Amino acid sequence: MTLQALEFRVAQLDDAPTIANLMQLYLHDLSAFGRWPIGDDGRFAYRWLPHYWTEEGEAEGRAPFIFFAEGELAGFALRNSHSRLDRSGPVSSVAEFFVLRRWRGQGVGGVAARTLFDRFTGEWEVAQLRRNVPARAFWRTVIGDYTQGRLVEHDLSNEQWDGSVQTFQSPGGNP
Repeated sequence: MTLQALEFRVAQLDDAPTIANLMQLYLHDLSAFGRWPIGDDGRFAYRWLPHYWTEEGEAEGRAPFIFFAEGELAGFALRNSHSRLDRSGPVSSVAEFFVLRRWRGQGVGGVAARTLFDRFTGEWEVAQLRRNVPARAFWRTVIGDYTQGRLVEHDLSNEQWDGSVQTFQSPGGNP
């Protein structure tokens, strides 16, 4: 899939309900890799989502994106500036990233990820849960291709995170 075949854009406030719906599918997928409690209402909670459309969220480096393949909704990405490695300088982090199953394995996720990386020049962190082997393989491949192998993978196991964190530099270029 080429970049021209994917529409990747900043999610507006009108897109928030769509991302909230996709978030349920995403969290359902994640629940296979760890305990993600479901509420009595049958919904998974994600308390940070509303912050992506506030001034405070923007000040924290939060940015929501939505993407479409062949004109169909294909997924979302949430970026923030939270460092799992407690780095002191500015960092971009993939907070959440989701591709609908219909579009997995077709290159949509890779194109969306590279588009996201290009929007924010500088240091990046991408983290995956230890048990989420498919996500770890996906991100190693995508980031490895994007950086031509210039990435560092950290194995982190502490109270806040248990899994991999890849770090790399994005040259940016497509705001």
